[in-house]
Amino acid sequence: MPTHHLISYSVADATDFALRLCDALAAGPPPISMWLDKRQLIPGRDWDEQLAEAIRACDSLLFIMTRDSVEPTCTCTQEWTRALKYKKPVIPLRLHADAELPFRLEPRQYIDFTGNFDSALAQLRAHLQWLSSPAGVLQSLKDRLADAKRDLRRATDATQQARIQDDLAQLEKQIAEQQRIVDDPKAAAERVAASIAAGLEREREPQKPISGEAATKFINPPPMTAPSYFQDRFVETKLIADFLRDDSRRMLTLVGRGGTGKTALACRLLKALEHGHLPDDLGALAVDGIVYLSAVGSRRVRVPDLYADLLKLLPEEAARHLDSLYKNPQASTDAKMCALLAAFPHGRNIVLLDNFEDVVDTETLNLRDAELEEALTALLQAPAHVIKVIITTRVAPRSLALVQPARQTRLDLDEGLASPFAENILREMDVDGKVGLQAAPENLLAEARFRTRGYPRALEALFAILSADRDTTLQEILDNAAQRLPENVVRDLVGEAFDRLDLTAQKVMQALAIYGRPVTPTAVDYLLQPFLIGVNSAPVLSRLVNMHFVRKEAGRYYLHPVDREYALSCVPRGEAGDREILDEKTPFTQIALADRGANYFAETRLPQENCKTLADLAPQLAEIDLRCVAEDYDTAATVLKNIDYDYLLLWGHYRLMIDLHENLQNKLNDPDLKSTSVGNLGMAYWSIGQMQRAISCYEQALTIEWELKNRPNEGVWINWLGNCYYMSIG
Repeated sequence: MPTHHLISYSVADATDFALRLCDALAAGPPPISMWLDKRQLIPGRDWDEQLAEAIRACDSLLFIMTRDSVEPTCTCTQEWTRALKYKKPVIPLRLHADAELPFRLEPRQYIDFTGNFDSALAQLRAHLQWLSSPAGVLQSLKDRLADAKRDLRRATDATQQARIQDDLAQLEKQIAEQQRIVDDPKAAAERVAASIAAGLEREREPQKPISGEAATKFINPPPMTAPSYFQDRFVETKLIADFLRDDSRRMLTLVGRGGTGKTALACRLLKALEHGHLPDDLGALAVDGIVYLSAVGSRRVRVPDLYADLLKLLPEEAARHLDSLYKNPQASTDAKMCALLAAFPHGRNIVLLDNFEDVVDTETLNLRDAELEEALTALLQAPAHVIKVIITTRVAPRSLALVQPARQTRLDLDEGLASPFAENILREMDVDGKVGLQAAPENLLAEARFRTRGYPRALEALFAILSADRDTTLQEILDNAAQRLPENVVRDLVGEAFDRLDLTAQKVMQALAIYGRPVTPTAVDYLLQPFLIGVNSAPVLSRLVNMHFVRKEAGRYYLHPVDREYALSCVPRGEAGDREILDEKTPFTQIALADRGANYFAETRLPQENCKTLADLAPQLAEIDLRCVAEDYDTAATVLKNIDYDYLLLWGHYRLMIDLHENLQNKLNDPDLKSTSVGNLGMAYWSIGQMQRAISCYEQALTIEWELKNRPNEGVWINWLGNCYYMSIG
């Protein structure tokens, strides 16, 4: 989303001046991106919505002070008031000498345009450039502090006083930290560099596996800890309990739009099962093991992780035998899974596959991962076993649903929480009563449930908005929500909450969105180092967790998928050249940030001699993902080349190797990398017995080497081709 400065003016007495100012700033030098309704409003679309979006996205609001615009009834008042809610700097520009600065904008200094236009324009241009400097950020914080102190003196309501005092305390901390940066930016930068270096060193240390200490084994951290206020879903919980008790059922799919509480429902139930009982007094239920996998978590929804984590529930000797089978290239995924499932003849073990929509093609509704589909098909078709799978997804996989439907259960979460459970969520999130939800009237909370459709993530977003903006009331949010389409309520409220955060908090969330997986504060600091001098994301992340913006998993932070989508939408895509611009000139685009995130993972790799499992290669796999996002496919291929033959192929991860190389085909520029990638792809196909595909790959590699006149490599691929033809004939 491109940034801009917005001009707020009265059409009664400042139209010509606003047009002149907009054109002068846009013309440069340097050119400054501006937003003026006369220039940017699009006919046919709602003008109020366009203006609101422009204020949400602006870097600052330029308020032209004229006799009419300073009147309380002028629409300008609504515009700069909204800008303050979104924590945007408001810059008063005095055009009429008798126009008084509105009370709420004191003690901001105005730029005087009552005299020479060019002189004032130069002053304004310099001020706009200064705004993003450490000193400019500090002044914006001081302006907000002055606003808070003024509001506190006039607040009579105890709840509002508490909200303002919280804001004051937070602002004073931010100002103290920012003042240190302004006083000695070099020392601040050195502190960040030292902190990142120490964090990188910690990341390079082999991680200890996380598992439970009780009789039941719990593999991996759950994707979330369901909060104590998560209530209701009694019917759904009982249906899941019935599924777990029914030996004839093997897979349950929880389907619902983002924010309906699918993950919370599943995790609440599984957490209770860790202690041997079901929630809501549904009785005892013994469980031998639980495996948590999430498409947005540290352990992904893919066969290598699923297989390896189920092995952890077995005795060592059985696990060793099955691990050998996994590495056997002649064994199909079906055979491997059937052997693994047969090792669980008794008891009850559960696998949670969370955020499953990430592996479903939204157009065909089929799984994008053929190996995963084969594994889950085997789970449904295999002889009797005791593995139960719970899937949470926004998109139900069509092809999988057709496999042994009698062994599956589908549960749709179309409706949100009913009364009084939705209201209870709002009250219980407001632990100290500071945002006014605990004492809110019943009818207002009931309206909140109606406007949010009772969706848990929408209810959390209401709390987040009130936490981020002390001047907003619940009634005001609900009035705005009434103007939105109900099917978009979760995204709209999540976006509204995000827009009311300060710039630093927004950038921290955008950093998490770029990574797309749980990461440490060090990773966030690394990504934001060129953009925020003296960045220290740890306290910001803690605050965002408390405000229900960010989730935490074993010391790492990540976003709900709806929040991630919105945060990413606020970052422009950029272009490939952004990767070449370094340090303080790095553009804040998805491509540049993904490239920097990939560099972070490159620095966290374990020494090669310490890599024993796929988990040890997590930095390389994450780096490959981000290199592809950054459209740097050649570097991705180089990273993959260093791990595919000696690790992935050796450990039996043939399908993963195939997927990674297939994603690079027709995207590489370097001829050597093209040859190596397609040739190694052929090795993976050869390993699993797909000779025709292997032959096709080897022929492509051979053609490239012919063109390069690389005789030794020609010999390599001719040899592999010969092996393929021999195996095909044999």
